Amino acid sequence: MKAAPCSLLVCVGIFLAMPILALADTVTLKSGEVIEGKILSETDRQIVMDAVVSAGIIDQKTVARSEVQTVSKTPPDEIAYQGIKGCQIEPRSLPTASYAPMVKSLETFLQKYPQSSRAGEVQGKLATFKQEQEKVQSGNIKWNNRWYTPDEIKKNKYQLRAQMQLATMRDQATRRDYIGALNSFDQMEKTYPGSEAYLDGIELAKSILRLAASDMDRTMAAFKNQEMQFTNGIVLVPEPQKSQMIAARQAQIAAAEAALVAAERAGVKWKPFQPMAGKGAESLKTALAAEAPRLEALPLAAMRASLAKTKEAETAVKESKFADAQAKIKEAQTLWAQNNQAVVLGAEIESLKKKAAPVSAPPVGATHRESAAPKPVEATPPPTPPTPTPTPTPTPKAKGWFDFF
Repeated sequence: MKAAPCSLLVCVGIFLAMPILALADTVTLKSGEVIEGKILSETDRQIVMDAVVSAGIIDQKTVARSEVQTVSKTPPDEIAYQGIKGCQIEPRSLPTASYAPMVKSLETFLQKYPQSSRAGEVQGKLATFKQEQEKVQSGNIKWNNRWYTPDEIKKNKYQLRAQMQLATMRDQATRRDYIGALNSFDQMEKTYPGSEAYLDGIELAKSILRLAASDMDRTMAAFKNQEMQFTNGIVLVPEPQKSQMIAARQAQIAAAEAALVAAERAGVKWKPFQPMAGKGAESLKTALAAEAPRLEALPLAAMRASLAKTKEAETAVKESKFADAQAKIKEAQTLWAQNNQAVVLGAEIESLKKKAAPVSAPPVGATHRESAAPKPVEATPPPTPPTPTPTPTPTPKAKGWFDFF
């Protein structure tokens, strides 16, 4: 199961965790000190509040009224709004079940604060979420802000899946999981080598190779320094701590080697970077260096030219210029034989040509001529047969659902 989008987690998680102290009450003392938090109670003599001490730390504090200069309270609806501010429409649609908590959070806000100055904005968001939820329930999906109908999904499944693989790769690169990103590219290259996303994947993989190599150099340098410090420092450690530290180090090395073995068994191209595994780290660095020239040798310019020809063919199809479209497709496939868009469009053009072909006219001189019908010969009528006993006509059985298929 894929993780929920960040906006969904922010929207639902923060809303359920209210009250929120980040935008709560502020008490300014005569000394100049500012206390932020949530006022729990107040009298003529004192104010009791949950005060924000630091990020994630709240402490209850009592302040004498005589020390207070000003008190500023954040309206409850504004505090509540911060919990749903993260509910944003994404460029991609969500699984059907993921819309329910977002819709519920927005509806709860409107029920509690119908007069809020934020109500109009929240109502707009709610309407948009509901509309999107209905589309998804009808089998549509949205990708990069474009909606696809069920028929379009079926037709574009190859390209859409490739785009999703590219999105995963980008996410991994953003998190600096360079090895994971390279394995995602390897999967794309094996499964969707004719997709448009593959071209962007090649460009991204080139950048990732440089980043991964640089990251490895820094990590290896830091690891060697740590190894030297460990070797020099362990001689000064008394027993039994010395034996315990050596055993812990050996366990770390064993875990690194086990991770490489697991990756080998899984058949992944790029093994995890494990400095403690020694040879594993060196072999990975060698593999990264060898991959760069391979990617540089891929005919990216021809691939992009092939896509451009395919776009020209699409335009020709819209204008019913099927011969021109076929010529463009032929050029596209010559430039890049695996171009999936060209393959699909080529088959579509063949189908459209057949439908548009004129119906053949009958041969000249093959017009139908009626001949004079022969005069019927009178015959003696046969004897009248006995009237049969009528049998009841059976009532037709109603068709079941599967009888129509």
